[in-house]
This record gives sequence, structure tokens and C-alpha cells, in this order.
Amino acid sequence: MRRIQREGPLVALRRRMLWARILDTAPVRMEPTSENAAAEVHLLCSRRDYLCAIWALKSFYCFSGVTCPLAIHLQGQSPERMVARMRQHFPDARIVLQAEADAFVEPELERAGFDRLLALRRKTPFMLKLTDFVLMCRAQRLLLLDSDVLFFAHARDLVERTRTAFPMALFQRDVANMYNISPARALERFGFHLAPCVNSGIALFARDAVNLARCEHYLSDYEVARPNTMVEQTLYALAFSEQSEIEYLPNSYLVSLQPCTDMRKLIARHYAGASRSLFTREGLPALIEAGFLEKLNVAN
Repeated sequence: MRRIQREGPLVALRRRMLWARILDTAPVRMEPTSENAAAEVHLLCSRRDYLCAIWALKSFYCFSGVTCPLAIHLQGQSPERMVARMRQHFPDARIVLQAEADAFVEPELERAGFDRLLALRRKTPFMLKLTDFVLMCRAQRLLLLDSDVLFFAHARDLVERTRTAFPMALFQRDVANMYNISPARALERFGFHLAPCVNSGIALFARDAVNLARCEHYLSDYEVARPNTMVEQTLYALAFSEQSEIEYLPNSYLVSLQPCTDMRKLIARHYAGASRSLFTREGLPALIEAGFLEKLNVAN
């Protein structure tokens, strides 16, 4: 209701109608989950953004050409229609409901003595993108996608890394340091340099490279432990900075607060924060105009 009040009823109706156009496209097939898979895609969404998540995932699979197994984590209450649509459009995916995730992840964190991670997971759903993705990933490498990401061209830089052994963690480059802690404080508290501008909207890394024990330690700092939208990203940045294993996707995987002046230069864009309205105003119209919806149905 707050979003409708902010947008106005007519704009909100047009947005919903535009989002819903993805529901007329054919299902996307992929490999079943397996430890032998090159990577496993993980995405978190809720009833508020699950239509965006369908756009995100279909644009990724369409333009990447990969068939990596997929796990969709549904946060919070999941209406039956939402779950049914996810199963319809991604019949081979693993659909993880909140209750299922809680029943698996919370005992794992308790057993390991990760009380801070457990408490923070209960305070903010953004932590599911770290604890649940890492603990529930079945492949050796995890490919993380946010629900407000769109792909516009072949993701060669990303796809090649899923198929080759490479020690570095791959992230988007943010417009600034969007962390809960400053680089100076990170150096003082933990003794290493915090890599700049890590954005986890699109990320690829080895599942076992995320040291949850170290993440538990980072949360001993009250600034790091603030339960906000940046806490998961902060922990990823700290974890891989300590290992000196961070590389960035090229600028064609865009993070920006401004409209894109030339969509032809984009491979993907993360419509994060203040740019989120551009997902609807810029990203979806560009895909539709380029024949994306028709391509989905032809491909399947």
C-alpha cells in the first residue's frame, strides 16, 4: 500500500501489468541440482518482488546459454499462487520455502556456535543471501543473483568463470563503498584492507571459500552487525578481502544510480537502491523492444 501511495494507483497498475508480461513466456529448463554441476545459481525473493525475480532469472538463462541448476529461496510468507508460478516457470529448480530453510539452516548455525549469525539472520532477511546460500548450495561454486538484476547480452565473462577453476571471487563494482564499516575501521579492527566497492548483486565464488566462522567474528563489531540492507554485502566484502581474492566484473555489468545512456553497451545491470525504479522504466522496456519475450518462447 505504501508503494502504491508513493507511485499513484495508475502508475502502480501499469507497473504490475508490465511485470506480469513475463508470465506469458515458456518455462526455462536447466540441469537438476548436483554436486558435479559447474555452479549453482541462488536467488532470494519474496511475494513483493517475485515477478522481478522471474525476469531476472529468465534474462540470465536466456542470454548466458548455461543450464546451471537453480535454487530459488522464497523469503517470508509465500502465497500458493507465487509458489505455483515459480514451479511452472522453473520446473527443474529447487524452490526453498522459508520454513524449509529455517529447519535446515538454524540448527546448522546453532551446532557450529554461530550465535551472532543466527541472531542476525532472524533480524533481517538479507542475511539469507549469505547463510542460506552458502549452507544450502550443493555445487562447488555459487552464482548469486539479486532479483533486481537484468541481463541484456551474452554474459561471457561470467559464464567462462563457471566452467574454469579460478581462485578469485567475482563481484560487481559498486558506485561507492556500501558497507556497514569503513575501510579504516576494518583495518583497525581486523587487520586487513577492505576491498572497495564490492556489490553482491551478481557474484560468483567457491562455496567453501566463505568462512562462516570468520563472518561470526566480524559480527563482533557493532557497526558490522547492524541489521540493514548492507550487512550481507559487508560480510562478503570482509570475508574475501581477508583472503585477498576479489575481482570485479567489467563495467558492462553496470551498477549506477543514473539512467543508462546507451543500453547497447550493457551485458547486465543491477537496479539497486535509488535506481530500482529504472528496472521498470528502463530495463524491461529495453528487453521487450529487443524481442526478449518472443525469444523466450522460440527458445523453448
